[in-house]
Amino acid sequence: MYVIAGVTGNTGRVAAETLLARGEKVRVVVRDPAKGQAFADKGAEVAVADLSDAAALTNAFRGAKGAYVLVPPNFVVTDFAAYQDGISDAIAQAVAAAKVPHVVLLSSVGADVPAGTGPIAGLYRAEAKLSNIPGTVATFIRAGYFVENLGGSLGALAHGILPTFFAADFPVTMIATQDIGELAATLLIEGASQTSAVQLGGTATGGTTYEDVADAIGRITGKRPQVVVNPVSAMSDALQGFGVPKTMADLYQEMTTAMLNGTITHQPGLRTIPMKTSVETVLRGLLSA
Repeated sequence: MYVIAGVTGNTGRVAAETLLARGEKVRVVVRDPAKGQAFADKGAEVAVADLSDAAALTNAFRGAKGAYVLVPPNFVVTDFAAYQDGISDAIAQAVAAAKVPHVVLLSSVGADVPAGTGPIAGLYRAEAKLSNIPGTVATFIRAGYFVENLGGSLGALAHGILPTFFAADFPVTMIATQDIGELAATLLIEGASQTSAVQLGGTATGGTTYEDVADAIGRITGKRPQVVVNPVSAMSDALQGFGVPKTMADLYQEMTTAMLNGTITHQPGLRTIPMKTSVETVLRGLLSA
């Protein structure tokens, strides 16, 4: 039995569906029982628990030979770091109490750095917690920048532009959420004998630039947008203008700065898997939605 969190999002849904398609027994964790019905219809068990509720999570994890967990985004809380720590504390407590032998965490490239990486620093702390549970082996998926994040910039295509806070020719290590979910399922089935991390994202030749993204959009729509680079120093104010709380907006600005200055980068020596689902494939889906 594999327990999968985050099934109402992209990566957890793919992980659960991949495992079910392979004939594995799956239990999904949802806050709203109705959100688990689609998985129940496919043969999955449904456990109702909030990821911040250690007791409910312990019940959800009981009997699992592996679990996929994550800290979901939350654009409402005013203290995102505290929110992250609350989720990772509850997960670690539940994994320990339920004696889950293998846990796969959706982490991030840059999670080897303790501070100065915006929200990724919370995943550094989450990795540390899951690394120190007796009887549990952890595997950390250090994923790159989600290709789906590009969706937030596509509204500007009506004006013929593609806005970004990255330099137009800066190579970004991107990854499709489809690839993350499939890898999570594979890692659970494979199991692990020791705690480790795997880096996921990028191409065989490096990252993807926003000029590459504009080229792909041009091939899809027939109208290539102009890449417009905004100063990263203006990122927090811009996000706050869209309703993001200041503390979180500041963290995203810090993260983007850390990506640009090389603080957030692939860690030498770790197993690295390039993206399988292309940026253009994801963009076609985003543009047709």
